[in-house]
Amino acid sequence: MSTDEQIDVFAHAVRKNVVLKYTSQLALMLALLTLAPIGVSLVFAEYPLTLRYVLIELFLLSYGLTLLRLPAPTHIQANETFAIIGLTFIFFPFLMSFPMMRDGLSFLDALFEAISGITTTGLSTLTCLEDKTRTFLFTRAWMQWYGGLGFVILSVALLMRHNIAAKRLIEPEPTTENLVVTTQTYAHRILCVYLLLTLIGIFCVWLLIGDCFAAITHILSAVSTGGFSMYNNNVSHIASPIGQYGIMFFCLLGAISLPLYYRIFHNSWKKTIFDIELRTLLVSGFAVSGILIFFAVNSGTMPWKEALIYLPFLGFSAQTTTGFSNLELFSVDPASKLILIISMISGGSIGSTAGGIKILRLLILFRIIQFAIKRTAVPHHAVIFPSLTGKRLESEDIIRTLLVIMLFIILILASWLPFILYGYSPLDALFEVVSATGTVGLSTGITRNDLEPVLKGILCFDMLAGRLEILALLVVLYPGTWFGKRGESL
Repeated sequence: MSTDEQIDVFAHAVRKNVVLKYTSQLALMLALLTLAPIGVSLVFAEYPLTLRYVLIELFLLSYGLTLLRLPAPTHIQANETFAIIGLTFIFFPFLMSFPMMRDGLSFLDALFEAISGITTTGLSTLTCLEDKTRTFLFTRAWMQWYGGLGFVILSVALLMRHNIAAKRLIEPEPTTENLVVTTQTYAHRILCVYLLLTLIGIFCVWLLIGDCFAAITHILSAVSTGGFSMYNNNVSHIASPIGQYGIMFFCLLGAISLPLYYRIFHNSWKKTIFDIELRTLLVSGFAVSGILIFFAVNSGTMPWKEALIYLPFLGFSAQTTTGFSNLELFSVDPASKLILIISMISGGSIGSTAGGIKILRLLILFRIIQFAIKRTAVPHHAVIFPSLTGKRLESEDIIRTLLVIMLFIILILASWLPFILYGYSPLDALFEVVSATGTVGLSTGITRNDLEPVLKGILCFDMLAGRLEILALLVVLYPGTWFGKRGESL
């Protein structure tokens, strides 16, 4: 019997009751989160929006409370985990499109904004933001904030009590880091770190730029590495470079693994501060910034004083996958765009809010290549294994890493081709696709209101796939997930 046949024999389709049970709990969490836009709409007397959000609130509560009494399963399958998370990320933007259309957006543009928000991407088809309601501007940033943290973490921390299933929802796949505490405790820790970063960020940026509402919207987008700004010209609207870099500092903090903060404060900070991902993130950010400055000055695109002010911001915006911009990217030379593409796809740390392939996976890839080269210099019968930071890399870790990297590359190439067929510049098209897939949000100007609907749809798919790291979305779309024999009902 072949491996494929063996998989087919043991494979189980998702159990509908399990999916309904946990999507109902996520719906209740989303109902709780929707109270914030309702409150903002009441504060700013934007009552037509209040009505629309109340209708969404009632729908989520009806769905959640109706199905909440379904019994919890004794175990949860991996494909059920992916289906639950994937369906929530797919269908909630459809709901949020309804109130966003009140600000004059078409359904497709409203859906694009909602997907860009929940996936913490930051791409936008809108050319004018300053004529939008305060509720609209807040909601986009708010969606990025809880999309970055992951409403799964919120649900586990506040609602879910079934530890086995909750652990599976937090860890869809086995990880190299075992949780030595209960899943709910772990979720609480992550939530506390995230809240603390957000509150400190709002206070600091408020002091720097003097606008409380702008500080709130920008920090919600910063710590989630989302990149939505409330200004037409993004953060360049903020006159003070100190204010701009204050926002970028919290983007960098969001791109660092959130569990690392807890270990720094409760264990030896000297050991954790030199975490290999953290070091690589900082080195990469400074390296990209330095290369951008060199290219700009060498090509005559920008004088060196101006390059020193603007380009480090852009370099770290790409590396952290935040997507804030303090200059128009059409003024950036082609070589710099290529460097930004590489930076955007590499992303931040695993366990952070950043997108991209993630630094740890790339480090594993480089170590595998290094190991393959070294292996040629030792005797054939020698038993050696690849390792990273003194830890042996297991076969499962290597396979999963290579799978994610391969899927990212395939998705980018498949999405890039339609843009080429529509006549867009190959480099700018690649930049846009990588920005969407890496959930970055930087744009060369291709993403706009009159972009072809097919291409908007492709970018929406890329944003969802990038946030769900592709596999979860493929599981949702795979017919075998929904049809076929099922395991024990509960």
